[in-house]
Amino acid sequence: MGEVSFLFSHLTTEEIIVLIIIMILAVKTVWSAVEWIWAKIKGQLDITNDKEKWEQNVINSLTNLDKKIDNLELQNQKTHEEQEKLNETLKLVQERLQENTRSFLIDAHHKFCYQIKSIDDMNLQSIERRYLYYKTAGGNSFIDGLMDEIRALPRINIYTIDKDKDEDGRD
Repeated sequence: MGEVSFLFSHLTTEEIIVLIIIMILAVKTVWSAVEWIWAKIKGQLDITNDKEKWEQNVINSLTNLDKKIDNLELQNQKTHEEQEKLNETLKLVQERLQENTRSFLIDAHHKFCYQIKSIDDMNLQSIERRYLYYKTAGGNSFIDGLMDEIRALPRINIYTIDKDKDEDGRD
């Protein structure tokens, strides 16, 4: 405490006021320096936290994308399996339709070649259309011979039926 009384005894009032102002300015400057250093440190910590948050967001986004890709792959696999089942069903339906058309053509051949021994244009056109479908689907050549026989049959229509009735003496 002796130094303080020495200062007050040797200094004038103006010097003491100037000394107090200088000390206040020094404390303020030190305080500002501490605040500035604290702000820099805090800023670095915030940058580190922001970087860590960004990295975590990127990792979360990638994880979500992985899950979505896995779900899409699963859906794609299910769709592929369903498509395979549909293809198998379609193949079976085509085989049945082909067999049905083959039976129709054989039955038509027997009806018109062995029973009626002639054919009208409308039935011939219907048989030709079914034959075209049969051949397009890969039908065999056995039916080709039957179709040649059907095409070789005499054509009948309403006029030839009436003419045949008149020649037979029927009304």
